[in-house]
Amino acid sequence: MSKESKLNKKEAKAAKKAAKLEKAAQKNAAKAEKQHAKAYDKFVKETTKKNAKGEKKAAAKGVAFTAAAIPAIDEFQSKSELKAAKANEKAYNSMVKKIEKKNAKLEKKAAKKGKPFVPIAVPEQDEVIALENKKRKVFTMILLILLIWAMVYFIIMWFMYVAPQRPVNAEDETTSKVASYDYETYSNPHEITTTPDYSIADSKLLLQQIIHDNWKEIGYSSDVSNNSITYNNRTVTVNNADCRVFTCEGKTFAVAVKHTSCYVYENGKYEPLTFNDTDIIFK
Repeated sequence: MSKESKLNKKEAKAAKKAAKLEKAAQKNAAKAEKQHAKAYDKFVKETTKKNAKGEKKAAAKGVAFTAAAIPAIDEFQSKSELKAAKANEKAYNSMVKKIEKKNAKLEKKAAKKGKPFVPIAVPEQDEVIALENKKRKVFTMILLILLIWAMVYFIIMWFMYVAPQRPVNAEDETTSKVASYDYETYSNPHEITTTPDYSIADSKLLLQQIIHDNWKEIGYSSDVSNNSITYNNRTVTVNNADCRVFTCEGKTFAVAVKHTSCYVYENGKYEPLTFNDTDIIFK
């Protein structure tokens, strides 16, 4: 392929691209014109209504009324149009600055190498807007397709999902039934070392032994351990121990429930007693 044919092909491609961009620009311009007319009609209706209301109110008060001006349709710009125009102008200016910066760099490079400089053409603002709108539409279309695909996928999976079920067989039936077991009664292999609570009868026997061993110290004239020992049906706390109260021959005694101590009540307080561990009168 000759150099001339390559150049012709390149020019044809560029012309085709330019025609495509022009067509897109015309389409966008027609759409924008339609939206502009719609926004203008809405503005005219709202402004006319507001002027009529303001005029009526001013007449009631007897003051002069100045109506809001309604511009021609070509001079009118809606808020969205002003915002879009400002954004487009900002984007276009930014692109122009980038191209100019790149051209300056290429020009400097070409001058250094002694080659002719061919600047990058700066497109018209309408072409840039049309190209940006096309990119935006393509991106929106791709995003929409992905969302639709994901929604269809999840709907299909929702209807196709079957919850797993455990297979039922003879073995499962037997294991699913509640089984009853006979367990051995628990027995503690360790010896119980805590001090038990003794019975009243045992406490009487202990007190009998203590009186037998200490009748002189207690203040009796003879051993009265065989005499009647009466439980008073009450308990007192002596030295942080719960004690049963007994009486014998006019004296009061307190015997610890756990047989850790024994006391005789004298002069308003309990005095401790013990036995000699000899001449045991009971087994």
